[in-house]
Formats: sequence, structure tokens, C-alpha cells
Amino acid sequence: MMNVQNPTEMLAASPQGQDAPPFRWLPGMLRFLRRRWPTIIGSAVVTLGLAVLYLLVATPQFTATTALLVDVRQSNPFRLQPLVTDAQSESALVESQVEVIRSEGLARAVVQQKDLLHDADFNAIGKGIIGGVVSFVADLVSSDGPPDEERLRSLAVEKLMKLISVRRIGLTAVIEVAVRTPDGALSARLANALAEHYLQRQVAALADVSSVASAWMQKRVGELRDEAIAADRQVQDYRASHNILDTDKGQFNAQQLGDFSLQLTAARARLADAQAKFDRINVISPDRLVDAPMAEAIENTVIVALRKQYLDARRRESEWSARYGSGHTAAVNARIEMAELQKSIRNELARISETYRSELEVAKANEAELSRQLAVLAGAAAEVNSDRIMLRALQSAADSYKSIYENFLQRYTQAVQDQSFPITEARVMSPAVPPLRKSWPKAVLVLGLGLVIGLMLGGGLAILRELLDQGLRTPAQIKAATGHECLGMLPRLSASVQSLDGQPADPGLRRLPTRASALRHVIDRPASAFAETMRGIALRTVWRRRTPGGQVIGCVAPRSGEGASTVAANLAYAFADAGYNTLLVDLDLRGASLSRALAPQSTGGAAEIAEGTMPLEQVVWRDPQTGLHFLPAAASKSAAQPARILAPLRADRLMAALRTGYDRVVLDLPAAGSAADASVLAELLDGLLLVSSWGDLEGEALAEILDGLHGSRDRLLGVVLNRVEMRRLEQYGVTGPASVPQRETEATV
Repeated sequence: MMNVQNPTEMLAASPQGQDAPPFRWLPGMLRFLRRRWPTIIGSAVVTLGLAVLYLLVATPQFTATTALLVDVRQSNPFRLQPLVTDAQSESALVESQVEVIRSEGLARAVVQQKDLLHDADFNAIGKGIIGGVVSFVADLVSSDGPPDEERLRSLAVEKLMKLISVRRIGLTAVIEVAVRTPDGALSARLANALAEHYLQRQVAALADVSSVASAWMQKRVGELRDEAIAADRQVQDYRASHNILDTDKGQFNAQQLGDFSLQLTAARARLADAQAKFDRINVISPDRLVDAPMAEAIENTVIVALRKQYLDARRRESEWSARYGSGHTAAVNARIEMAELQKSIRNELARISETYRSELEVAKANEAELSRQLAVLAGAAAEVNSDRIMLRALQSAADSYKSIYENFLQRYTQAVQDQSFPITEARVMSPAVPPLRKSWPKAVLVLGLGLVIGLMLGGGLAILRELLDQGLRTPAQIKAATGHECLGMLPRLSASVQSLDGQPADPGLRRLPTRASALRHVIDRPASAFAETMRGIALRTVWRRRTPGGQVIGCVAPRSGEGASTVAANLAYAFADAGYNTLLVDLDLRGASLSRALAPQSTGGAAEIAEGTMPLEQVVWRDPQTGLHFLPAAASKSAAQPARILAPLRADRLMAALRTGYDRVVLDLPAAGSAADASVLAELLDGLLLVSSWGDLEGEALAEILDGLHGSRDRLLGVVLNRVEMRRLEQYGVTGPASVPQRETEATV
């Protein structure tokens, strides 16, 4: 179909700038399914039939499965240190083992070990009808001669590899080995044989690797042991030659240097304390021996007692002098006692000062000696540190040799252990057992897959047919292809419209036949959908060309056989039935189908009027029921010459005669695509109806035909779709024949 909107879609279209309503595509999709459901269902039925046939002829297959667990971290219980691996390494290891199990080498080993070349059950696989035909054809086209044992073994390996399916279960370390054959017991036997031989090859490979590694490591361990001993001996010799001693607390020189540093710090603290005491004693004034704040004096018990006595004597002197006067004997004695006490205090302070001086000198001497000894030790430590640079290098080399030796010794021990007790990284989780049910074909899956494929194939074919079907079927498509409206959609008429009831044509009276036929269906069946649509078309032509005088309307089809003559005749009958003085003219001078059907023995027609040999009144035929007049193409026994009759003067004479005395003149024109007659006659008309069969003509072809009518496009009243299949019309979004506008239905024809 052409990519145009149907009327329902145009009514549902959103105004510009607004969002489209949701599910706008759904009505069009439903109409597409209604149109093409036979194709879709037919394809589904065919594929379902093929699926059922496959289920009936297919050989049942049984799948046996064994599961292997690959775990490098728990494979060897005697390993000295557990292996530390990341997830990526473990995943790569598992994928590698999958490829090993899937390899041709393992399959070849199983074929040889289980002697599958002479196994009757194994050789019976693929010996069905299809397999026999394939083998026969392969033997015919092969030029290698009879196969030898090695080639047969290769074929057996290839067959076994086709039966094997190896996969890793998700991201786990579990590998599933599945074998599918027509025999469940054979499938289990082959699956277990694959797992068993895989583990045997792993054990053998591990033993071989461990043997080679242990032999090499044994030699290397001896070499490393000698190198470690030699490096350690070199370190001890260097210590002895350079007097480098170490204790439990560190280096001996460093320990001595630290001890002396602590002693020097203590000596300097004592020196500072002695100096401070000496300075404080010396700053005390002789006149204020008693009142001066002396912390050191307070600490001396002798001075404390003397100061107490002095203060007591001064108190008594003050009391006696105040009571009896300063010259009293008691006062004088008290002053004498105070002088003696001051002298005793001064002497005691001098003694203390001399003691502090001695202590100060001792502290200075001690500090100087410690400084000298520390300088000597620092110089010795500097020399030792210089020697230790080389010692550290030697010690580092010795430690490296020792570490390498210990590492290789550990690996050598592990290699010996692996050689004596080889354990693979894989083990069987669950052995294969003969399956109880077949794994293929699965009826539900095959039927479901067949149904899905059939629906998809049917949908594809339906879409292809839809794309290839470009015929015009809806008024919207007519509008999009031609730019003109569809005036009506005429249903297809059945053969039952023909009847022998009524009067035949009477040449003597020039009376048209009244028997029921497709040409007068609008009169014979006035209540039919065809008649209603035909009257609507007549009504539209009235409103579209409201010109004074008679109106000349031509009916033209793109090609012969489209039904233009039927439409022209019924349009004329509709006009006549509505009360118009109507003339139907057969201007298809080559075909003259209307003339043969309505006036088979005419004595004259349009050709004679154009030539001017006969008047119109002598050649027209009349319908006794409606009063319709009919003008045949030419005399029944003469051959009209269109090129001569359509010459300008003759054509003008003909059109002038037709317009005289008639309200409506309907012309049956020749097909537009067969000759130039329609293009010439269209220039002389007031209006033109284009008649096309429903779905028979594409939009581009119809547009080209309209272009071939030259200047008559502006005279085109519209397009009439003929032979419409009404039951399929709703599948294209049209509910029925195009209706007449409201303002036209109120008028009378």
C-alpha cells in the first residue's frame, strides 16, 4: 500500500506542535493484521506441520552429563603453602581446562583406549536414512579410495567430537561434559570415559612435570647452599678483621657512645646546679644576712637555729628598749647577743660557700673528662660506621643467598611430594548415568520454535506483500496520489444482476432494453449500496460544476476493463431517475461496448452526427422507464474513424449538438492509457470522472495518466473507485462507501 493516512488516522492526527496520542500506531497495526492474517496463519500452519513431521521422523537423542570441579586452592592437601590466585587467573585456568577436554587429542585417546573403532553401538550412530544418503554421496565424490584404519580412526574422532558438548557452568569452577547419542547407556559410558581419561592425563602430566622439576631443583639447591655458606663466612671474616662487635642490644660501639652521652648529660646538669648554688650564695649581702631570702640557708639546720635565736634576741631588745630605754643593761646585752649571732651566721655562710665552690670545681673536672672520652668514642664510631657500609653489603648478599636457598629448598620438597603423591586440580563431582528421558527432540520446544518461526516468516511475507501492494484502495490514498477527492466507492457487482426479465432492445423503435443488467443497476436495485453511492456521485458532480446550460461529464478509465462504461451508464440513469433530461453518449469509438450492449443494431450514432450526415433526433435511443436518451458510437455496420471524427470542426459540431436540449450529457470515453482520444475529448468537457478499479492501479501510474490528460486536470471532478470489495474495506480503515457531504444531501437532483 502507499504510505498515506487513511481517514481514521487523519481524524486522529494531532495538531501541529502537539504531542501525538499514545498508541496511535495500534489501529493501523490491527488493520494490517486483518488484511494479512491468512498469510501469517498459513505460514505458521506450514511450519507447525514441518515441526510435527520432524518430531515423527527424528531419532531420539539421550544426553548423559558428568560434572568436573577444577579448584587449584584445595587440590593438594600436602602443599606447604596454599596457592594465592585472583579471580581472573582462576577463570583463565577453568576456560583452559574446557578447551583441553574439548580438544582432538583427548577424543583420539578415548577412541583408542575404548576401541570405539570396533564398537557396534558407536558405529551405528548416524546410520539412518539421511546419514546413509550423506555417506553414499560422500563415498561417490571422494577420490581417496577405500579408507584405511587411520582414516577410519580420524572419522571416529571427528564423530565423537560432534557428540561432545563441554561448557563451564556460569562463573563457577564446575565444567559440564555432556555426550548425546541415540543410546543413553552409550552416552553415559562415553561421558565417564572422557572424564576418566582427562584425569589420567592430568595425573601423568603432573608426575612428569614434578619429576623434571625435582631433578633440576635438587642440583640447584646444592649450588645455592654452597653459595649461602660462602657468603655468610665472608661476613664473619670481615667482622673479625675490622673489630665490629654486636651485642643483644645492638652494636657495641653505639652502645658505649650512648652510655657516655647519658653520663655527659648528667655531669653537665650537676655542673649547672653547682654553679647556680654558688652564684646564689655569693649574691647575699653581709648586712642582710638575717633578713635575706636564702633557700640554701633555710635548708641548713645551723643557720635556721641561729636565725631563730637572732630573731628572738631582737624581739627582746625591742621590748626592753621600749620599756626601759635603749641604755638598759638588758637591752645592751640583747644587742651584744645579736651581734654574736650575726657573726656566727656570717661564718656559717662562708663555710657553705666554700663547700659549693669545691663541688663546682669537681663538676667542671668531671664534665671535661666525659667530653674528652665521648670525642674519642665518636671518632672510633665513625671509623666503625665506615666499615659497616661494606659489612651491610656483604650481609645483604648473604641474606639473599639464604632466602633463595630456603625458597628453593621448600619448592624442592614440594616437588618431591608431588612426584610421590600427584593430585590433579580437577575431580569428578558427579559421574554420568544413563538418562531416563530423551533430551532431543523436545516436542514443546520444537513446536514452539516452529510456531515462532512460522509467525515470523508469515509476518515477513505479510510485510513484503504489503510493501509490494501499492494499489489505491482508500479515499486518503486517492487524495495523496492525485490531489483530488474520491467521489465514491462502488461495490463489486455479482453475476446475479443479469436477468432475462423485461424487454430487449427494439431497433425499430430505438428503444433501450429494460432487462436487469450492470449498466442499469441503479434503476434495477435502487436500495442497494451501489445505487446509493452512484446517486451520491451524481449529486457531487452537480455541486462541483454549477454552470448554466447543459453539463457535459465524461467518464474515463486509466485502462480498458476498469468499468468506466458501467459507471457512465449508471450515472446517466441516476441523472434521468432524478428528473434531469439526460443523454448517454458512447464516445469509445474503438470499443463501443455500450453500443453493443444497449443498441446492437443502431443505424447511426456520434460518428454520423460529427460528420453532419444525420441529425441527433434520428439516432438517439430512449429508455421507456426513465426517459434516458442514448447515442451510440456509430452505425452498427460501419467502422468509425476516431482520428477523422475528433478533428476540431467535427468535434465542435458533435459537442454543440449534444449540449442542445439536454440538462446532463454523460460521455463514455475510451481508456486514457490506450489512445489519445480521451485527452482530446477531455478538452471539450465541463467535467471529468476518473474511474479506477479498487487496488488495481498504483498511485504513480494514476498520476502519470492524469498528467497525460494535459489541461484537463482542472476539469477533473474526482475519482471513482469501482469494484470495491466491501468486506475487506474495513481492513483499510474505511467503514463503508464515501458518504455525501451534509450540504449536498439536502439538495435534490
